[in-house]
Amino acid sequence: MTVFRLKEEAVFEAKPASDPVVLVTRVGGAEGSRGAAAALACAAAEPDGGSLLVELGERRGPRPTLVASTAARELEERLVVHLPDAGVASRGRLCQVALPADLEGIEQARAAVAVARASAAVLHLPPRLLHAALEDDCLPLSGALLRADLRRDRALTALVVGDLRERGVSAAVLKRQLGWLAARRALAGSLAADAAGGLPGRLRRMLLNECGQVLPLALGGIFVVILVALALVSIAGAITGKGRVQRAADLAAISAARSMRDDLPRLLSPPTLPNGLPNPLHMEKTAYLLRARGAASEAARANGVGSVRLLVSFPDQDSFAPVRARASVLADVDTGAGRVRIQAVAVAEAAAPASAEGMPAMASGGGYVGPLAYRQGEGMRPDVAAAFDRMAAAAASAGISLVVNSGFRSDAEQAALFAAHPDPQWVAPPGKSLHRCATELDLGPDSAYGWLAANAAEFGFVQRYSWEAWHFGYAQGPPPCSQVGNAIGMGGGDGNASAAADLPSFVPVRYRAPLLAAAARWNVSAALLAAQLMAESNFNPFATSPAGAQGIAQFIPSTAAAYGLSNPFDPVAAIEAQAHLMSDLIEQLGSPTLALAAYNAGSAPVAACDCVPSIPETTAYVSRILALLGGAGALALPTFEVRLVA
Repeated sequence: MTVFRLKEEAVFEAKPASDPVVLVTRVGGAEGSRGAAAALACAAAEPDGGSLLVELGERRGPRPTLVASTAARELEERLVVHLPDAGVASRGRLCQVALPADLEGIEQARAAVAVARASAAVLHLPPRLLHAALEDDCLPLSGALLRADLRRDRALTALVVGDLRERGVSAAVLKRQLGWLAARRALAGSLAADAAGGLPGRLRRMLLNECGQVLPLALGGIFVVILVALALVSIAGAITGKGRVQRAADLAAISAARSMRDDLPRLLSPPTLPNGLPNPLHMEKTAYLLRARGAASEAARANGVGSVRLLVSFPDQDSFAPVRARASVLADVDTGAGRVRIQAVAVAEAAAPASAEGMPAMASGGGYVGPLAYRQGEGMRPDVAAAFDRMAAAAASAGISLVVNSGFRSDAEQAALFAAHPDPQWVAPPGKSLHRCATELDLGPDSAYGWLAANAAEFGFVQRYSWEAWHFGYAQGPPPCSQVGNAIGMGGGDGNASAAADLPSFVPVRYRAPLLAAAARWNVSAALLAAQLMAESNFNPFATSPAGAQGIAQFIPSTAAAYGLSNPFDPVAAIEAQAHLMSDLIEQLGSPTLALAAYNAGSAPVAACDCVPSIPETTAYVSRILALLGGAGALALPTFEVRLVA
């Protein structure tokens, strides 16, 4: 006789074999096992009596109802005393118990069965706990009901049934799920005998009145294919197991990459504050990778993979900002015909969006070349955006909603506009418009013109032309299209400090002047060039790569020759050539992001898709530079995507 202890030290004998316990589960992707379990429990209840329905995985459980039999109510009262943490409710002729879908849930189910004693019991559980329940000596099983779609999972169903038969457990298969109304009535504890096509009566006879016997399998000739199924089951099981293991690896890698995406701003933030004190927001790379590894391990555990089965690595660990994670899972899968060792590998990355569409973070195309801030979908210099926010708030308090109709326009956009309206009084020719400087806003609606004329100057805006009541330019900051204006937002500068001081703090002092000079000469953002050098060589003028790239800007010899760079190891000359090349690429491709991709992978694959091509090295390269610019305050950190790449 087996005994075990419950709450309040009550002791119960294990349920005698004459009191049936039936397992209900599903096979493969079949649905409807919960309704079938409730229907079976209803069928098992004696007239005016009650039965026990234990559901693993329904932690909260249903609410009790006023319409409940006396027997079900009494059973509920006993279970609440001995299983206070479980969800217990009496509904109709059922007493339903909701338990967690784990081994602890099986232990509590054993306790619930013992408390129920003379009542019939149905245990509904997820497929992964079937073997654990079968091996529990304190659950005297009289049968099992499998909800299975035979057209899809015939071989797997045959395997499960064969396993049950070997254990001496009666088995039946429900080939179609109950109708919606029948399932709802069953879960409410009331189901007519014919509500599910005769299911309750048939299963009662098969599973409840013939305890301990091996019953005929109601599969309509399924044993004809059992031998074939057993021959194929190791292959099918390996495929199914491979899928589960691969999903676990995928989720672990994605979780690590998400952690890296979320922590990237902290990794790239300055280690010290301007006053020299440690920056509390900064995160060292060791902690950055440790958190990513922990996220992968947590995801693996949630999917049934222990830490000893998981290996997490970072392919770009040696870079200043790793953005890729590799998860390898090794598992032994039980196919029914033996155990097969399976390894699954996944690589995920946190990367900037590949498409060139949308709103660029950096201005290009003539005029202003600094970071762009957006208001109502229109780009502008960051200080202009801040001033507009203040003005819009004041207008809103006066009952006026300002609308931004136009902001930054490149020379190409201005040329198209001028071609459509070739009147220089209303549309400036390309290269002449102040809109190219990101300081100009066309505002509306018409009803706001009077308020703007009276109040815009208070916020630094002036009406540029008397005949354009909508055109306001920002005049309080650096002059339009100036090098100081380009530095706004780079490293936190306010436009009043020197341009050199506004370069990102990670730039070595010796390279600040060459960077600013080259950026001004070729009309390219100095912060962009600086971040690129950091990614290319970490400002090492003598760096080389296995691919033959040389110097601080990592020129290959053919490209260096094309840009007149005779000595790639001369950092000043290399920075000049770098700015020249980036200027050409931006003009050719129309986007600093695509220019970065072309600098790394060549312009052909970038031009072919008008995107950052799916080359791991290239996507990581672009992402690091954009993230570095964000961490340095040179632009708002782009919304990085997390995606699987292998």
